[in-house]
Amino acid sequence: MTTRIRGLTGLQYWLLIAGSSLTLLLVLLNILMSLGNRDIQEQVVMRQQGINQGVQLSRLNTQVIRALATLSARTNDAQLKELLQTHGVTFTVNPAGTGNRGQSQ
Repeated sequence: MTTRIRGLTGLQYWLLIAGSSLTLLLVLLNILMSLGNRDIQEQVVMRQQGINQGVQLSRLNTQVIRALATLSARTNDAQLKELLQTHGVTFTVNPAGTGNRGQSQ
């Protein structure tokens, strides 16, 4: 097969074919890596959403625990206080009139 393009020597022709093949190979490699990066980015986004939801649930848990502790203190509910203590939640009740109402923290 001696197909030649006008003005090119045999060496130039084969160098041109090799360069074109290498370029095509690099483009295909770039496409494959881009697809891999997209999968990794989706995994990172899913993990970040899990972290964000965990933070939101942590805030909600704190509010629920405070509400239960307040309810237990107001009603002097021993069972509720014991339930909180079994889960590591302890609290003390301030004597009447010594609270810090009106003070912002």
